[in-house]
Amino acid sequence: MSAAESLLAVLLAAAPPLYVHVPPGTFEMGCVATEKGCSDDEKPRHAVTLGSGFWLGRTEVTVAAFRQFVTATRYRTTAESDGWSYVVENRIVQKPRVTWESASGPEAPVAHVSWYDAAAYCAWAGGRLPSEAEWEYAARGGTAAARYVWGGDATPIVRGKNHANVWDEAAKREYPKQTEIFAGYDDGHVRPAPVASFEPNALGLHDMAGNLMEWCADWYNKLVYGAPRRDPRGPAMGSERVLRGGSWNDGPAYLRLSDRFGHAPVLHNDSIGFRCARDAAP
Repeated sequence: MSAAESLLAVLLAAAPPLYVHVPPGTFEMGCVATEKGCSDDEKPRHAVTLGSGFWLGRTEVTVAAFRQFVTATRYRTTAESDGWSYVVENRIVQKPRVTWESASGPEAPVAHVSWYDAAAYCAWAGGRLPSEAEWEYAARGGTAAARYVWGGDATPIVRGKNHANVWDEAAKREYPKQTEIFAGYDDGHVRPAPVASFEPNALGLHDMAGNLMEWCADWYNKLVYGAPRRDPRGPAMGSERVLRGGSWNDGPAYLRLSDRFGHAPVLHNDSIGFRCARDAAP
C-alpha cells in the first residue's frame, strides 16, 4: 500500500459513519397527552412497533454527496427543469435559476430538491426515504414523552451546547418583522448550517430538528393517522408527501417531535432536504 493509500485509509477510518443503526422497538407516536399546541393530524397518540432495525443517515444529504449522484447519473432535478425555486427573503419568492447548487458550500445540506429528487438519490445510494414512523422513532431517540428532539425545554440548549439551527435571534436581526422565534436563542446561523454543526440526539443523528425539513416516503393525509400500528407505511395513495423536522426558518410550534406537514411532491425550496434510510448495513 502506498503512502497516499495509507493516508486515505486513515482518513476514512477516522471519518464519522454515514449511517446510524436504529434498533427495532415500540414507541408512542404522535402528540403527547400533556402537550399544548398539537394539531388534529398529530392525534391520536398511538403505539407503533417497528419489527426490524434499519439504518438512517447520520446527517441530511449534503451538496457534495448530491453532486456525486448528479455527476454519475446526469440527473436533472425538478427545480432545474422548472427553471426556478422558492426562496425566503422578506417573503417567499419564486426565484429564477436557483437549484441544488445554490447552497453555501459542499457540507451544506442539499436543498431545492423535490420528493422525486430525494427518492431518486436514495435509490441510487442503495437506500430509500424513511417512513414517517421510522423518522419519528429515530428522532425521539428513546425519549418517550419529550416535546422536542433535545428534550422538554423550548430552548435548544442542553448542558450549554446548541442542538438545532432554527428561527432565532440571528434570524430576527435579518428579518425583524418575524415574531415566532426561539426567543433568547442564537445558533449563529440565519440560513442552513453545514451538517453536524449541532449536537446529535441520543442515537447520534444530527439535525433531526431544524436546518432543513425532511421528505419522508409516506403519502400525507391529515384525516388518516394511527393505523396500522406495526411497520406503518402511510396511506396507499394521496396528493402530498410527508415532511418532518422543521427547518432553519421555523419557530417552536413547527419544531415539535410530533409536528407533521404535507406538500405536493414536486415542491422545492430553500427549507426542504432529506436523509436516506437503508434496510441493510451500508
